[in-house]
Amino acid sequence: MYIYNLYINYKLFEHMKYKSLTIGDKVYKNQKDIEKRLENQNFYWVIDAEFENAELEIKHDTLVWESGKWFHGKWEYGIFNNGEFHGTWENGIFEGGTFKGNWISGIDYTEKIN
Repeated sequence: MYIYNLYINYKLFEHMKYKSLTIGDKVYKNQKDIEKRLENQNFYWVIDAEFENAELEIKHDTLVWESGKWFHGKWEYGIFNNGEFHGTWENGIFEGGTFKGNWISGIDYTEKIN
């Protein structure tokens, strides 16, 4: 039973919603702390989305996605640097990663979308 519980805890840790959120020189790793900061910045659309292992940063009131897998939800604005995207892209800058979603508008620096 002990080994099974260790395995379950490992799997839960491996696929967390957030890995980290960096704001200035502070790094948050607790989901409750991260979502509180996202709410304070009016990034409710991020909280409502489905994703895992996200490494996020907020710079100059802009959300920057550093890595992770975005499965479902609308990306409203910000910068996507790396990772996988499978949702709906409404606006923002897609700088890198794998795009397998629905593109509505924005800037594609990879020149691979559409």
